[in-house]
Amino acid sequence: MSAATLFAQPFAYVPDNRLTSDFPGTPLVGAKIYIFLTGSSTPQAVYTDSDLSVEWTQPIVTNAAGESDGPIYCTPTPALKVLITDADDVNMPGWPVDPWSPYALGS
Repeated sequence: MSAATLFAQPFAYVPDNRLTSDFPGTPLVGAKIYIFLTGSSTPQAVYTDSDLSVEWTQPIVTNAAGESDGPIYCTPTPALKVLITDADDVNMPGWPVDPWSPYALGS
């Protein structure tokens, strides 16, 4: 099965190409990215490589730049639910996104 890039290298979130705090441009260090099957709280595997051979440990925690440490790949199906929280597990505005599919991005 071919891979689709969930979040390209590295994960980027508007408005700054990184997860940001309430202060524009300040990286949101320690934010958590969770990937579930759509409509559920069942974790779905996502991968660090396009061969889908190395799974990310979830949650994926952002680094000092507010980014994941690399791209996040997923299979084209099934549809997913993507949840992003801050370090204290408070949902980021606009998250979760459910359903989410790489087809929505033309990946």
